[in-house]
Amino acid sequence: MEYILIKREGDAKIIADYKKSFKTYTLKELVKAYNKEVKCGIVGVHRQALYLSALRQEFKERLKESSVYLLKHVLGFVGPIKIVNINIVIKESFYE
Repeated sequence: MEYILIKREGDAKIIADYKKSFKTYTLKELVKAYNKEVKCGIVGVHRQALYLSALRQEFKERLKESSVYLLKHVLGFVGPIKIVNINIVIKESFYE
């Protein structure tokens, strides 16, 4: 699933607010929040795209990689994940 992310005025503040709250999350909680979005799917709401963008930044800061991608203006994710030895691993299903 993907979303075309066109930046709007005020987006940076919203992303910063999400990132501030993510600072209190453990890595396990961050993965849980991400997997919840994967299960729901990208629904086409701009605010969700900002949330995913903030998750992407937080994963990159903590792990140097992210399962949320941004290619030019195309935002998406690769599917459910787990962390193994401080690396992101794509799960085959939500029940793994």
